[in-house]
Amino acid sequence: MLVSTPTVSAFERGTRTPKRDHAEAADSALSTGGTLTQLWIRLNDTRDIPDSWRDFALLERQATEIREYQMMVVPGLLQTAKYARALIRAERSWDTDERVDQLVKSRTARLAELPRTPLHFIVDESAVRRVLGSHEIMREQLERLLTLTEDWRIRIAVVPSDTTSHPGLSGSFRIMNLHDGRIVGHAEHWGGQAVISNPRHVNQLGTTFGNIQAEALPLRASADLLAQIRKGLM
Repeated sequence: MLVSTPTVSAFERGTRTPKRDHAEAADSALSTGGTLTQLWIRLNDTRDIPDSWRDFALLERQATEIREYQMMVVPGLLQTAKYARALIRAERSWDTDERVDQLVKSRTARLAELPRTPLHFIVDESAVRRVLGSHEIMREQLERLLTLTEDWRIRIAVVPSDTTSHPGLSGSFRIMNLHDGRIVGHAEHWGGQAVISNPRHVNQLGTTFGNIQAEALPLRASADLLAQIRKGLM
């Protein structure tokens, strides 16, 4: 890429903003190994988020590890078809039954596509006590969670409702370590998922996840609580 001397001077003075192509060209000319491009991405984080990063289901298949915190419902990867249908139908009253069926099928197929990915989930006790659809549907969902706790790569911890210092009340989120070493986060909102790729913000998500994990019950005690809640639905 040819760039005029006045343009380079404007970049240096900060009076003009370079494009990504400029950073890549400078990396090539200076043999920096991509350092300038990575810097450009960090500085333009909100404007240069790859489209693929906005599709968290696509990223799941590329992840080497996933950490997720849910404060309201059972995480999507762990939902049964009946639970997912009850949740989606309640959320999307405007959709046709055919569309809901498509969404349910898509959601419940995702876990099978991650046969070796370590998965760490933290859920609030209120999320696993909230009955969606019916007691039968919720009992089946809890049985599913208990079965999944026997999978070596899936860890499910529950934050008890009597926790007096809860670091996760700002909302649900997930953190995914990608195969190329990058880490990306997604924070939930009404319209879907907000991408978080700024390194500082992703690190903050990681710290928050660790703080929530410290408030959660140990894995065995979490499983015992799930079993107790399931028994209460008999």
